[in-house]
Amino acid sequence: MRGTDQRGMALLSVLVVILVLALLGGLVLYLAGQESQLSTVRYRAAQSLNIAEGGAWAARAALMALMNADPTDATVVDPSLDGTTMQSWWAGGNPGNQQPFKFLDYLITDNERLSVNAVAADDWVALRVNWSRPSARLKLEFLGKGSGTPPADPLALGSVPSNPLGEGGYRAVVVLVKRAVPDDSCAGGLPCFIHRTGPDQYQVHLEYRVVSDGQVDPQFRRRVTLRGNFNVVLGNTSFAQWALFTHVHLTPDDRDIWFTSRTSFDGPVHTNGEFRFAFFPKFGTPDAQTPCDPARIAATRLTSTSQYAWFNNGGSPRRLQANENVVGTTRVDAPVLPDCTPGNVSDDSDNPAAQFTRGFDADPSTPQIDPITVPPNSYNQKGISIGRDPADVSTVTNRQIRQAVPELPDNNSSVPSGVYVPVADANGNGRSDDGEALAGGIFVQGDLARLTLSACGPDRDGDGDPDLACYTFVHSTGQTVTVTVDRQNNRTTVTNSDWDPNTPGNQSGTRTFVGVPKGYQGPGYPNATLIYVEGNVGSSGDGLSGTVEEKEQVTIAASGGIDIVGHVRYERPPNVTDPLDNPLNVLGLYSASRDIRIRRTAPADLVLHAVLMAGQPGVNDGYRSVVFVENYDSIPCRGAVHLIGGLIEEYYGAFGTFDPTTGNCRSGYGRDFRWDRRMGRGFSPPYFPTTTIPALQAQELAGVKPQWREGSPP
Repeated sequence: MRGTDQRGMALLSVLVVILVLALLGGLVLYLAGQESQLSTVRYRAAQSLNIAEGGAWAARAALMALMNADPTDATVVDPSLDGTTMQSWWAGGNPGNQQPFKFLDYLITDNERLSVNAVAADDWVALRVNWSRPSARLKLEFLGKGSGTPPADPLALGSVPSNPLGEGGYRAVVVLVKRAVPDDSCAGGLPCFIHRTGPDQYQVHLEYRVVSDGQVDPQFRRRVTLRGNFNVVLGNTSFAQWALFTHVHLTPDDRDIWFTSRTSFDGPVHTNGEFRFAFFPKFGTPDAQTPCDPARIAATRLTSTSQYAWFNNGGSPRRLQANENVVGTTRVDAPVLPDCTPGNVSDDSDNPAAQFTRGFDADPSTPQIDPITVPPNSYNQKGISIGRDPADVSTVTNRQIRQAVPELPDNNSSVPSGVYVPVADANGNGRSDDGEALAGGIFVQGDLARLTLSACGPDRDGDGDPDLACYTFVHSTGQTVTVTVDRQNNRTTVTNSDWDPNTPGNQSGTRTFVGVPKGYQGPGYPNATLIYVEGNVGSSGDGLSGTVEEKEQVTIAASGGIDIVGHVRYERPPNVTDPLDNPLNVLGLYSASRDIRIRRTAPADLVLHAVLMAGQPGVNDGYRSVVFVENYDSIPCRGAVHLIGGLIEEYYGAFGTFDPTTGNCRSGYGRDFRWDRRMGRGFSPPYFPTTTIPALQAQELAGVKPQWREGSPP
């Protein structure tokens, strides 16, 4: 009996153990299921957050495309936008009457535009993101506008489409909010939304807010917001945007200029006249990678005002309303894209066509085709150099120049020859004193014999380079002036052999002033140095040479000619193959009514880092201005002029002569021109001449990280 009881107890124990194990197994399975479910919740929540963030950045990218803040130049401005219209938006600087959102109606992206119709009372505008739009780059649509504080949940303003992303989707809205900022162009000392920065140049101050809801399945939704400030610059485009520009595509003595198979331009090229093509000249960006891939070769703009072009046609030139010359079925002459065999021009006949537009109209609002010219209200560099507001384009008087220089009596007499650094005479003693504030840039009356640019001073940041910028002027009178610019400490030191031009040889010495010689001392161009010469730059075989310090943005303008006698380099040149490379230093050379001449004594393989402009397209001053090499047809071969920048001229200047059969040099210089890609992003030397074409440029949008935070969707 006892054995039976023991067996029963053992069986019961086994059953209990089995039950406990079953319960434990069930519990483990239950907990595993709960953990799996919790993991799924966490995963889906993280997914929805990532989708919300991705949607926010996609919305910001759509805003950048609309505002031309990306490298694609997606948006153009309606050519009907003129200075009178923009001036009405500025409203004399009265913030209550300003209309900072009106420019949105004038933006054209992929031949489409928004319709916002905002008024002065509107404080914000909301745009919904819709990536299903057929337009390749316009992904924003008008959603709403209003006064006062923008809604906390702009997604509730109306229907906002869901954009697929990953395993879910997002709904996003971009809200633009007008932002008041103090400026001298604001009325009554109040901050305002639109600043006037120059003749027909305006700056709109905005804040952007991106609200994006990411969703995976109905129950998983997260929100991300991005916020930042940016400025929109409206006005006419700069002439600095071209790799090559000619008003008339002939030499000054009316000889034809032919682009041949050995011609290659990587950057925008335009003429207000007619191009001549012999065989297959190249216009486009080659593939810089190895191995070369034809798919990476990009077209660059080639435009002419004329609807005609000339073609060599085997030595029997033809003038055609066509982009190429085809005889029978044979393509004989055409502007084409570069290929992967740049050293072999014999295989270019089948290259893809260049992006050539004939009949380019600078003002489509008129019935005729208008050329690109310098408008009457382009910058007055002479006035800006003595501190005048860039918006003032009136004639500069002798009295105004004298009023800017303490040593000169305030009268209407002619200004004595000399180099002048305008200073505010705070104590009225008729002397430029230490510690007084600069009142302009650098003004030169009469011819300069020599102008040398250099990086100088101590290496304060430890990068191995000097940190100051020096400008050394030698006047034809013998006066010597050295201007040392210290931007870090906002001061300028001037060593002058002749402070009093009325008493030659008197008052030599060194003085230090507050500020930098940027011309107009109001807002804008903080890194500028503006030099204006009422005369020529270069005499007695001397002229311009040197290095532009890495923080300097310089324009040298002259009423006469500019002679280049040596290398002119950037301390930090841009990478011409990288469209996003963005060093600060830049140089503009502008001869308003004469030539820019490379002297016959210049070194072989001359290096030029600058945008050069000779003459004023559209202004008939009786002179045919060019950029050229002195005695180009008789001096020995000197290699090439290695240019990073651009060339703008009324007529086409000669650099050398070549054997028409072999292409080998006979005399002078060849051309090795590389376009400065920064100019394609709206970058320009300060106060460089503007065109009659309206433009849009966003500042502080690309490359500036926005504020990020997670929000709570309702």
